[in-house]
Amino acid sequence: MRKFLSFLLFALLFAPLSVFSDSGVTEETVQALLKDMGDPGEAKLPIETQQALAWVKGSGSEGPAFFIRLENQYYCVFSPELLVGNSNVSIKDLKKDRVKPEGMECSSDGRLVRLKLHDRPMGSMKTTNLKAGDAANLMELDLGKDKFTMYQVGVARRGEARLDLKELLPQRFCNDLVLDDEGKIFGITYDRVLKNIGDLNSSTNRHVMSCVTSVSGVEEAKWEQTVKSFIPECGRLLKKEDRLFQASILAWQWMHVTVFAPIKTNEFVKAETLLAWVENHNKLVEKVSAETEKAKNKKGGYSKEAAEAVKKDANELRSAITKAMAPEKVEEEYQFTQPAFKSRSKLAEENKATLLKGIDYMANHVAADLKPKK
Repeated sequence: MRKFLSFLLFALLFAPLSVFSDSGVTEETVQALLKDMGDPGEAKLPIETQQALAWVKGSGSEGPAFFIRLENQYYCVFSPELLVGNSNVSIKDLKKDRVKPEGMECSSDGRLVRLKLHDRPMGSMKTTNLKAGDAANLMELDLGKDKFTMYQVGVARRGEARLDLKELLPQRFCNDLVLDDEGKIFGITYDRVLKNIGDLNSSTNRHVMSCVTSVSGVEEAKWEQTVKSFIPECGRLLKKEDRLFQASILAWQWMHVTVFAPIKTNEFVKAETLLAWVENHNKLVEKVSAETEKAKNKKGGYSKEAAEAVKKDANELRSAITKAMAPEKVEEEYQFTQPAFKSRSKLAEENKATLLKGIDYMANHVAADLKPKK
């Protein structure tokens, strides 16, 4: 009776998960992965991993999940992004059997959700450990094309319940599974902006990796019960973080290539205020680049106008980032009731502040170099 009431409560709070479709991880797609893995590394996909895979799909989005056993209880673990704005969600295992959840929890950093399972799954994730210097394999699944692909990255360091990866990864690999070289699942990727942007005491402030994809180690994670407003709160937070990611890509280009080079959005950037800045910046590039090229060959060096243009461009970028991350409606500015989202939202604000600080630092640095020499 207790289990039934628990499942009923879960179904009422998260109704989209109670409607199942026909999609799932198939034997054919797993075999496609085995044929397609020669390029990025020597990783294999053992039968234990195949059986531990699950697939979450709804009318709006889809993505991978996996089964894990923790403290003699079985769970299905995946990214909460798969629940936001999604409906008719189906969770299937390799045999296309439906996953029957009893309740949901989220990790204390708000990056993962785990569903407590009604029945024992056909397989579960085996313990694996990755550390600095290792190679991590990101697994991208495309059920529509019946194909799996792999993307290999290096592990930079180990942090609390996560791994930091060396490379700035393509956005399509966010919320994908991470495996070691034996094909064992470690966790799920997510975006994180480094805090040392603009830190004058940091040796990396001239070489900022503005957005790093990290791995959440599920076996080390701490968990908390989800509140009724979990999904809408997660949606609001994801929107803020997505705008921050877009801003990071632009700032990374602006700070690392040159302030007088055109900025390319590469479809990463969708916020209107950020796109408007890109358009204005690229117009400024055309106007200023030719003038500065002529000026630097003169006795006085660069023109005063070039230094002022850098400052103006930086101020407009800061303003665009601030507007892009601001809530669209007044009622969206509120205190989160999900404990995990409180610290995650605070981190997003801290990252925005350091990003703006980095822009100021680079603007002052470049403007100083452009001033005419006496």
